[in-house]
Amino acid sequence: MDPRFPPAPALLVPRGREPIYGNFAGVPAALGLGNIDYRGLGRPPWSWTRGVGRRLLKRWQFVGAVDEELVVGAAVAHVQYLATAFAYVYDRRTGELIERSAKVPFAAGARFSSTPAEGETRFTLPGVSVRMGNTPHDGVRTLDVHMGSDLEIHLRYREEGVGMSTSCPHETGGVHYTYKFPGLPAEGEVVVRGRRRVLEADALALLDWTASTPPRATTWNWACAVGRDKRGRRVAINFSRGLVGGPFSQNAVWLDGTPHLLPPVAFGYDPEQIVTAPWHLTTSDRAVDLIFHPTAERSEDINMGFVASRFHQPFGRFEGFVAAGGEPLDVSLFGVCEEHYAKW
Repeated sequence: MDPRFPPAPALLVPRGREPIYGNFAGVPAALGLGNIDYRGLGRPPWSWTRGVGRRLLKRWQFVGAVDEELVVGAAVAHVQYLATAFAYVYDRRTGELIERSAKVPFAAGARFSSTPAEGETRFTLPGVSVRMGNTPHDGVRTLDVHMGSDLEIHLRYREEGVGMSTSCPHETGGVHYTYKFPGLPAEGEVVVRGRRRVLEADALALLDWTASTPPRATTWNWACAVGRDKRGRRVAINFSRGLVGGPFSQNAVWLDGTPHLLPPVAFGYDPEQIVTAPWHLTTSDRAVDLIFHPTAERSEDINMGFVASRFHQPFGRFEGFVAAGGEPLDVSLFGVCEEHYAKW
């Protein structure tokens, strides 16, 4: 275990005090998000009172899995005045992408778990259900998705190793908290247009749970991928740029469930050729040197005036080198990159 990862604090945001910042092993017993002084965020009229200011808190959770044939994923986002959910199944062999999404104003029907390790995150509407079971039972979490009559996902994934919590301040005040844990052994099935397919025995899951008070307009990149090295060990990466800054980092590589922190990652790509040209992901100390080869893309462009979300999320293979605790790994991973702009 990287010695820079102390155990997560019992309470992340104590009442009347600054949040506890840093990288931690595991999940705090309580987040204390109600203790944030939202009045200090400088976002009138929302920040005029603590109660109304809580509407500045944004939360999202993503769960996915990858095997040699399929990539599956689902997410729920709760931004107070809007909630969204999506789910998809991507066939790596045929290139077919099936995706469904739903939105509801004022986040009606969306609920978030109290922490990344307790409760359920869910989005429910007539004909739509996304449920993420975050309380591990014998170490197992669940994802169950019903999107209309033609898309189902049922996933069970086991926590083997250590997930990483990251807590840091935003430049505009408030706090950004996220829990990442990719590379988890998974099993399950999908049903697409009546056809049932079972995930292969080597499937690996990805988990991302975030609560944040971001600036009004935010732009970021994200990359997450999983696979195995030549010795059969589980390898997973999580990189980001734009949401976490200063001396803080949520960039890490997991080797058989053990996280190793990495410095800032540069995302080199052409915004005009997001899915048609390779990306180059690097660090200044050469701990990361990966070429991302996109094969397909999810994208969305929502503009409701007071709230907007525009993202590109290509799927593809990551080829190259990444260092885990000083050990260089020659890897071939599969996952996603992302370019995202949000006004919220």
